[in-house]
Amino acid sequence: MDGSWFNAMGEWIGAAPVAAVFAFVACVAILYTFLALVSLKRFAPPAAAPAHPSGVTVLKPLYGAETGLYDHLLSFCRQNYAGPAQIIFGVNRDDDPAAAAARRIVALARAGKIDGAPAGLSVELMVDATAHGSNGKVSNLINLSRRIEHPLVVLADSDISVEPDYLDRLAAAIERPGVGLVTCLYRGRPLAGFWSRLGAMGVDYGFLPNVLTGMALNMAEPCVGATIALRRSTLDAIGGFARVKDQLADDYMIGEAVRETGQKIAVADFVVGHAHAERSFGEVWRRDLRWARTIHSLDPLGHIGSAVTFPVAWALLALLASGFAPAMAALAGAAVLARMVLQFEIDARFPGHDHALWLGPVRDLFSFAVFVASFLPGQIHWRGHDYALSG
Repeated sequence: MDGSWFNAMGEWIGAAPVAAVFAFVACVAILYTFLALVSLKRFAPPAAAPAHPSGVTVLKPLYGAETGLYDHLLSFCRQNYAGPAQIIFGVNRDDDPAAAAARRIVALARAGKIDGAPAGLSVELMVDATAHGSNGKVSNLINLSRRIEHPLVVLADSDISVEPDYLDRLAAAIERPGVGLVTCLYRGRPLAGFWSRLGAMGVDYGFLPNVLTGMALNMAEPCVGATIALRRSTLDAIGGFARVKDQLADDYMIGEAVRETGQKIAVADFVVGHAHAERSFGEVWRRDLRWARTIHSLDPLGHIGSAVTFPVAWALLALLASGFAPAMAALAGAAVLARMVLQFEIDARFPGHDHALWLGPVRDLFSFAVFVASFLPGQIHWRGHDYALSG
């Protein structure tokens, strides 16, 4: 008998345990995907808008020109809110490119030419270069906070766009018993072709279902910069924004500070839009790796546990390790199908930019590569700067 047959058998015996491990993880990941589907179905119903809404101040720290910035900022002015609303844009320098977009909106607001703006809206731009710590965005917020006029404070990143009922629904959510802060999850809005679509898909079919599942299992209580709404009294109680002036993950730390007061973090029943303007593989990779490494630094065990969110990758590894065994091929097919079903349900539940189903598994493999790379030594890249993370 040909000795090569014995060699092949020996290789299979050695590879089989590896394939079995990969297959087991893939099965767990498929079950996790169905759990994500159940969590999606259970997401909270909408809350009724308050009959007598409080005045609200919206803080918008800005830095640099961004694709679609003018439209994103304008969406915060086009609100159905019945109470008084104040919007403050903030930049560190008068020549910051973001200031031009903000000035256009301030001029329109003063002239009463913003369609859909509430009657009690005031909009202003604040230029203040005062630095308060290592986090430039938080320094901006500290400066802006001196001009807050109303009891409800909302802050949102500059790449966020919202619908006209945004402030109404936040005001309703903050009125729930025991709630000290309301945050919003988000869907990606691709603005620049294929690579921006790939970036948005990571949010839509990775971040969004994973957070919903973590919430359903009481393993996650998110607080994200897409929106943070809290009472002015709560902001003062935690020491204001100065408390997080040296924190890179400032949104996460604000949530932690509110929890320390004994109050809850509520997730709004709707999502906002998060702009994606990546134009290359490198831009998507650096952005995703920044998030993955940040999460790894904040919650190492949770980050390791997120390995079960990649059924397609584990099933393909099992298929390769088994020498393309038919059972493993069926497992890979089941993994792809599970992810496509989840993608379809997310598109149906949350309005946004739908993506081709075939592209979902491609995005999943990309996300798995980022997950693996996040455990390797390195820095994170944000707005043209490199930062080191301490564990």
